Order: sequence, then structure tokens, then C-alpha cells
Amino acid sequence: MRRLSGLLLLAMAGILAAVGVQYMRAKAAAGKNPTQPPTPLRAGIEVSSPDWVYRKESGNCPQMELRSREMESAGQPASKLFLKKVQLRLFHKCGETYDFIRSESAEFDKASGRMFSGGEVEITLAVKNTVAGTVAGMLDETQEQPGRLLNIKATGVSVDVASGKATTEKKATFQFDLGFGDAVGASYNPETRELELLSDVHLTWKGRDPKPNQKPMLLEAGKLVYKEVESKVYLSPWAKLKRDGLTLESETADVLIKGGAIRLVEAAKAHGVDELPKRKLTYAADALTMNLNEKSVIEKIAGTGHARLETTSPTGRTIVTTDRIDLEFEVAPEEGSLLKVATASGPSTVESRPAAGTASARILKAESIVTRMRAGGEEVEIIETHTPGTLDLLPATPAQPRRHLKAERMWMTYGAKNQLQSFRAVQTAAETYKPRRPRDKADPPPAYTWSRDLTAEFHPESGDVTKLEQWNEFRYKEGEREARAGRATLEVASNLITLLRAEQEPARSWDPAGSVTADQILMNQQSGDFQAEGKVSSTRLPDRKQAANGSMLNQDEPLQATSDRMTTAGENKRIVYDGNASLWQSANRLQASRVTIDRDAKTLTAEGKVVSQILDKKPNPRTGRTVNTVVRAEKLVYNDTDRLAHYTGGSRLIRDHLDVKSKELRAWLSKEGQDGGGSSLDRAFADGSAEIFMTLPDRARRGSADHAEYFVAHEKVVLNGGIAQMIDSVDGTTRAKQLTYYAASDALEVEGALTQPAVSRIRRK
Repeated sequence: MRRLSGLLLLAMAGILAAVGVQYMRAKAAAGKNPTQPPTPLRAGIEVSSPDWVYRKESGNCPQMELRSREMESAGQPASKLFLKKVQLRLFHKCGETYDFIRSESAEFDKASGRMFSGGEVEITLAVKNTVAGTVAGMLDETQEQPGRLLNIKATGVSVDVASGKATTEKKATFQFDLGFGDAVGASYNPETRELELLSDVHLTWKGRDPKPNQKPMLLEAGKLVYKEVESKVYLSPWAKLKRDGLTLESETADVLIKGGAIRLVEAAKAHGVDELPKRKLTYAADALTMNLNEKSVIEKIAGTGHARLETTSPTGRTIVTTDRIDLEFEVAPEEGSLLKVATASGPSTVESRPAAGTASARILKAESIVTRMRAGGEEVEIIETHTPGTLDLLPATPAQPRRHLKAERMWMTYGAKNQLQSFRAVQTAAETYKPRRPRDKADPPPAYTWSRDLTAEFHPESGDVTKLEQWNEFRYKEGEREARAGRATLEVASNLITLLRAEQEPARSWDPAGSVTADQILMNQQSGDFQAEGKVSSTRLPDRKQAANGSMLNQDEPLQATSDRMTTAGENKRIVYDGNASLWQSANRLQASRVTIDRDAKTLTAEGKVVSQILDKKPNPRTGRTVNTVVRAEKLVYNDTDRLAHYTGGSRLIRDHLDVKSKELRAWLSKEGQDGGGSSLDRAFADGSAEIFMTLPDRARRGSADHAEYFVAHEKVVLNGGIAQMIDSVDGTTRAKQLTYYAASDALEVEGALTQPAVSRIRRK
């Protein structure tokens, strides 16, 4: 036992000796290599730590992780941290993805949960977390949800580490999968996935079209809010969108992004321009909607409220004002959007003004107007109305007429160079205002026309109306002249209106002086002359400026006439009836192949198989009968000044019991009230182989001479010239130089008898 105790003491002594030796050696080594003191902390810094990590979790799901290569804290307790080489991860979907924020340095206030970096901050969104706590790469969702915000870079960024909301007042740049841009001042909230750009916003959107020459859409705004969940961009208080030749400016604009493409733009107080090499289109509206296809190429534009569309080309300008305008575009492979159809709805006006100063302007108004463009979108092809409307054709010079048209529907077809080529309308009412002529003291009355159908043709260079055609219940009125027809045509160059019969509806024209009905009537608007053809029937009232003095054309009664053709000239002063002409006033009639009335010269000329018939105004006081005088000849010339009717070409007068034949005949008509007998015929002189036949109840007489005279008032017949001869069926033959027969007394006077020059008188018992 004592031996064991000694061994323990000896072992302990050995250990102490070994420790002492080791200590002495260590002390000697320390003397040779003294230990450096730790680096002192900066003033105000209480704690410093490398590779600092700050995490927050919710249950088993990570919420955020803040890492710093170096951390320093100030204050007691330490709440303000200064970080270097900062990485902030804001987790989503229980850590499947996260937004990654990094900067070279930052300040983190644990109390407020906010981090601020004065230097550059980069925010990368939707990073895939393949290994917890490591950056494995970007989440590849661009194919499924194109159009996503990917990256933001800015300086002076403040981040709420709990929500991840980042804000800055300085310039920020941002990157989408299909676009990029910048702004001054920005805010991003990862919880709502909203990006707010505060001022001076620029965004370039490339779209998904793989073609290298595809033009991007450029967006500018005073402020932009991008809501990724809605795939919408809100621009305010002003916005501007531009793509190639298209520009849209507005107060506010909402932009929908779908499938990576800008598909819809809704703008307020908007106006824009779409330019092609040979066409410029400007538009404006209180509210404007723009639809684009999957390649962000415009398909439709709709504007409401004070909508306006203006198309300008080398050939002229067209302006559309309306409550609503709808523009449909054709998507061309190379050219992009080409205007195809423009539809104006509500009270709408289309004003077309050609570039050339000599061409007419046009103003179209209706509740619905559709404009269709030619291929290429530069020239108008058709303009049509779907509701009742009006069209005004404004003259380029004072010498041209102004036209105003109302119609239920209208179609306007254009030719080359945007020139109006043809026009069609239904249920129409047209007005034409002609300029005053130098000799006129007042403007001429307007011309009005109505019809169920109307077409017009236009000059290819000037755009002026060259021809108007109307049919189905055509009506016309110009001053006191009116007309109706089944069909009517106006040749503008000649101012000639042609009225045509249609089925059972003949052409008819009338004014206070009379009327004409025919198969066809041609009226000269400038001169007032007209020509009627085919089954002509006319009524002309007497010329009240001429005194009623016993004229062949009675001034108290209308003149009725029929013929194959009829023409008037000199404001109805010269009237010609041609082909089977027949004129009558009560019982007075005139027939001939051709009849010409010249009211200025106060003459009437009838030619070809002339037959005139004049009824006495009153019965013969001796016989009590009203006598009718009929004259036949090849030609008649009547002078109203002398009341002389001159028949030539072989004539024959038949009156009561009297029949006079001669080569020519002169008949004088009675003055009004002359002799009180009421006879229209005063006297008649026959020349050239004159023959007179008298038929009495008890005998017949035949007189002959070169010259014969008949006086109605005295019922006297005078034969002279050559050898005058009277053959009585009872008393035989009497020859003399002159024979005078009195029918009332049945007496015959013989002058210069062939047997002796004495005058004899024979009185019948």
C-alpha cells in the first residue's frame, strides 16, 4: 500500500515536470512571436460579423433570407446594420421560387424592416430555387407566360424586406422577356407583382415575331403601372405609343399584354397618326380602343366621342367626324397594318377635298358611313351609307353649280387617285343651285328632282358631275317648270335633261304656259328649250301679252296639240310640232305634217297636208247656223299682225255651201267684234285657177277665174282675172271680166261682159 502511494506521487511529479517544461517552451516561443491585438471597431459600431445571415420563416416555408458578406451594427440594442455584398431572397410558393435582390452595400434597419442602398441595386424576379439557399438559375417560365418582368436595376433603392417592395426616386431600368425600358422613379411590389414607374417612362416592346425586321412598339408616358397578374400596363397622365409609321398620343392609356404581345390599348383623349409613303392618316377621339394581333400588329381601332379621321394623299384630303369611328386594318406581311375599312356611327360627316383647286369638294352626312379602301390602304375604293343621309357637291369655281342630295342609302365608287368615279342612291331628293348669269338680275331658281333610284358619273380629272340618271317615279321642279317621267338623264356639259317613258309612265313636263306628254322629252336647263318625241301631246296656254284680236290662235283658250315630235326655243316663244301634227282650240283645228309657232314674230307656219278648221264664234243671223270653215293646202303661213292666213301649194276652202279651189289662198280673220256677225273668217282671196262651187237647195253654181274673192259679212263672191265664168245649173253660163255674186239676195253682177262692156244685173224672181 505504501509502495503504491509512492508510485502515484512519483507519477504526479513527472506530469508536473512535463507541464512545466511545456510551459517554459511555450513561453519562450511566445516571447519570440508575440500575438497581434484584434482590429478595433469603427467609431459608433458596436458589433461586426462576417457572413451574416438573417432569415424569416412561416411554419416550414421560408419567407425571406438576407445575406451579407460583412455586417456591422450600431446602437444598443443593435438595430441598424451596415451590410456589404448583399443578397436578399424573397421566397414564393413555399420556397419554390424567389425574387433575388443584390447590391454592393446597403443599410438594414431591423426595427423598420427596411433596407436601403445608395448604389446600384439589381432585382431579378422569379428565380427557380432548385437547391435551397443557392442560386441555381432563372425560372424558365417565359414560354408559358411570355411578357413577364424579369429584371430591374436602379440606384437609391429602398426595400421592405418583409414584403419585398422596392422603391427608388432615381432612374431605373427594367427588362422584360420581350422588351425593355427605363424611367425616373420606380416602385415594385412582389406580393402584388406590380411595377410602378413614376416619371419619364420609356418602354420598348419587341413582341414575339421572330422576323428581324419586325418593328417594336415604343411606349412613353408620364407614369406607368404594370400589373403582371392582369397583364396590363396603365399609362398616365399622358401616353404615347409609336410603331413604325403609327403614333398614338393620349391623356391616359391602358395596355393589355397577352401571350407576350400587346393585344389591346384603351386610351382617353387620344389622337394619332398612321403614315404610309403615299398616305397619311390622322385620327382622334375622346376614348380610343386599339386591337392588335398576336404579333402586336394593329387589326382594329375604335374611337368614340368627338371621333375624327383624316386621310391625306397627293390627290386630296378626306375628313371624317362622327360619334364613333371603327377602323379595320389588313395585316400585310411586309407593310404591317393597312387600313381596310372605316365605319362612322352616329351623326357623321365625311368631307372630301381634292388637292387640285379646280375639282369639286364633297360633304357626306349620315348616321352610318362605311369607307372601304383599295388594296394597299392608300386610296378609297367605296364609301357607302347604311342610313338616310345627305351629300353636298361644292363647286370649285363660282361658275359651277352647287348640288345637295338627300337619300335613304348612298354608294360612292372611286377610281384612281382617289377621284370619285360613280355614285348611286335610292329614295333620293336632289337640289341644284346654279350661279347667276351676267345678264340676270337675280339668282336663278333652284332645280329640284326626286326619284327612287339615282346614279351619277364624274369626270376622272376634275371630279365634277358629268352625268346624272334617275328613274322610278322621277319628278322635277325648277321655278315654274315641273316634270315627271319613268327615267331621266342629265348631261351636265350640255345642261340637257332627257325624260323617258317607263312602261305605263310617260314623260311629262309642265309650267304655267302649258304641259307636254311624250315618250321622250329633252329639256335644256340653261335656255329652257325642250324637245319631245313619240306620242307627243301638249297644252299651251295663250300668250296674255298679245291682245285678243281675232287671232287664229285664240287668246282666250288653251292650245291643244299632238304630234310625233315637238320642240320649243326662246323661252317657249318658238314652238314646232313635227310629224302628224294636230292642233286645236275648242272646235278650231289645224293638221299638218309640221307646224311652227313663232310668238315673237306672231306667225304660224304649217307644212305638208295642211287642214285648218275655224268655227265661227256666233251663228249666221240669216241662216241661224254656226258655220265651220275648212281649208286644205300644202302650206300655211299665218301672220297674226295682219290676221292673214296664206295657203299655198294648192288650196281648197270649204264653208257652208261654198267650196273654193285655187293654187293659193289668202284668208283674213275677223277682228274681235268685227261686223257683229261673230264669224271668225272675214274674207278670202283665191289665186291661180280659182274655182268656186256653190250648192243651193234648188241649183248648183260653179265659178272660175284667175282670181276669186269671198267676203263673209256680205256673203259676196267676186271672180276676176282672165275670163271670169259662172255656170248655173238652171240659168246656164255667164262670162265676163268680173262677176260678183251676192248669196243673201241671190244676185249676180256682171262687169265687162264679153259681148259688150256694159254692166248688167240679173235679179232672180
